[in-house]
Amino acid sequence: MQEVAKRHEVYALSSNVHWGWKRLRYLSDLLQYRLRQNAGGYYEIPLKRMPRAEWLNTLFVNRSIMREVQRRRCDVVVLSPNPYLIGYVNLARLRQEIPIVCDYLDGGSWDSQGDNFERHYVESSDAVICVSRLLSQQARTVNDFCFFIPNGVDLARFRAYRRAHTVGECKRALGIDPDTFVISIIGMTCSSRLYFVDAALALARSGRKILLLLVGPSPLLPEIFRRAQWAEPIVRIEGMIPHEEIMRYYMATDVGLYAVDDSPKPLYDYYHRASPIKLFEYSAMRKRVVVAPWLDEVARYTLPNVTFCEPNAESLATHISLIADNGSCFVEANLSPYDWTVLAGQVEDVLAEVIAKRQAEASRNRFCR
Repeated sequence: MQEVAKRHEVYALSSNVHWGWKRLRYLSDLLQYRLRQNAGGYYEIPLKRMPRAEWLNTLFVNRSIMREVQRRRCDVVVLSPNPYLIGYVNLARLRQEIPIVCDYLDGGSWDSQGDNFERHYVESSDAVICVSRLLSQQARTVNDFCFFIPNGVDLARFRAYRRAHTVGECKRALGIDPDTFVISIIGMTCSSRLYFVDAALALARSGRKILLLLVGPSPLLPEIFRRAQWAEPIVRIEGMIPHEEIMRYYMATDVGLYAVDDSPKPLYDYYHRASPIKLFEYSAMRKRVVVAPWLDEVARYTLPNVTFCEPNAESLATHISLIADNGSCFVEANLSPYDWTVLAGQVEDVLAEVIAKRQAEASRNRFCR
């Protein structure tokens, strides 16, 4: 969005939570409906959202979108299918006013009743941008106007940080002994079975000087505390940290983990269709990554620094040990196709095509009358 905002006016309805004194500013903006320019260069508009009040959120989000479409004279609206967060958008009503592009970021199977909202958003939009090939295949069953644009990474930012800092420096800044082998999960997408915790504990018992670094909020944190309560030096839980500090954690990492599940089926489908940003971010920092289990979409990227193992503690510990013993064997991934600058250009092309298609349809309708 920041790259697109360099060349276009971008307005984002935002229900972000602001901490400290920023809460007062956000509340003031919310009450006055004040426009605010984000540090990323786009305009941020506070959106009312009430916890566990779906019908109220639906009212707020529809009124807000229609108001902004008319006030800003927008050419296109981009929506993600997440009504559980912001309410249900009246797609039929909105599409009468402006073309809609569905930003299809996450998706499971459409076999279950609970996932029907994803299908509704996909089939009701003028176009769909899918972050994975498997999501694109799924979306094309109900909407022919689909485009595959994967997640990516800010290559310039990561490379600049990598040139300016060393692994040892970042470990010391975080209070970690530079000789400690650090495995991390940054952004707590992980298995509820916590086999990655068991793998770290097993490696420590085998004599390795190791630290499992967990960064980000998660409902699993209390159970992780219980699982690792006797091994505090081995498992370190950071929780939420400011975005501007995240680079230090990537740099301090020796091996990144994406340790998820291969069952039950809804989760299995979700993970196989996912395009995890953290894989690109670890890769941009020249880190090895272990993914468990083998995942269809991740495998299609053919990133040479990514390896797969079975989703259990023994297999994960074995893979981490092999990497620790052969640390010099590293082939850097070619991430140029996944640079946000490149991907932003692809998004712009899609939006331009959608706008042109709607304008052509409007011209034909006027001519027929």
